[in-house]
Amino acid sequence: MIIDVHRHMWSVQERYPSDFADLTGQELSPPPRLDWRRTTREMIDEMDGAGVDVAVLIVADFASRLGEPPFSIEEENRFIAEARDLYPERIIAFYGIDPRRPGAADGFQKAIKELKVSGLKLHPAAGYFPHDRACYPLYELCDAHGLTVLFHSGPAGFHPKLDGRFSHPLEFDQVATDFPHLGIIMGHAGGEWWEDCVSIARKHPNMFLELAEWQVDLRDRPERALPAIDAMLKTLGRERIVWGSDLPGLRAVMSLREYVELFRDLPILGKGHGLAFDDSDVDAMLGGNAARILRL
Repeated sequence: MIIDVHRHMWSVQERYPSDFADLTGQELSPPPRLDWRRTTREMIDEMDGAGVDVAVLIVADFASRLGEPPFSIEEENRFIAEARDLYPERIIAFYGIDPRRPGAADGFQKAIKELKVSGLKLHPAAGYFPHDRACYPLYELCDAHGLTVLFHSGPAGFHPKLDGRFSHPLEFDQVATDFPHLGIIMGHAGGEWWEDCVSIARKHPNMFLELAEWQVDLRDRPERALPAIDAMLKTLGRERIVWGSDLPGLRAVMSLREYVELFRDLPILGKGHGLAFDDSDVDAMLGGNAARILRL
């Protein structure tokens, strides 16, 4: 089984087209018509073509830094739940919110009951530390209902208004200490700060590292990416690493199918760099671990 634990309905560029046009100096083209039903069908087709069985569908709440996207955060969370209802065997719905929004915990509690969401997505680079007490009612709800929280961790270089200091791996230590039974997935494995991420996760068995956005380094800089993944496996054990794509934002860089094939070739790639990965490592990271963590 292959499980993509980090999948968006739309990219940040699709949600904030005028903002990215300003950043790049490009002439603003007509904004895309965002249709969750069409996007969901296309996503399932893409998963089928890549052999991906299940995707965790998430939304990041950037409103405090980037403004509101075309749809409210309530609408986007509902779209994700409805996409899951269309394909209940293929999609897992996570709830995304900025915990500083008024009524954030009440909204999450309602989503647990009515939308049947399976977890929580937080993006601290929007301007809050993961140990901010505004987050704790959300963690308590996850704890009470056995839900997993997926964080963005590491730099947020894709937009200058987002601040990676809030999502440095060291900032998650307190959360994992205060909530030792809460399943915590560190999105991107801390990115460039992966060593700090490993250092923190080493003492917290409830913390897992996730490899979304690692496809570019695996393809273009394997001499850097492969030893990092090897260190994660040796330090934490292969049962603590999960796989994700962060699509559709990276689709132009590498297709979902290409990333699956690249990751499947990890034993061959590793051998070329003096590292020993085996098929059981790959199977665990591609889906076995996520199935256990998400209780599939």
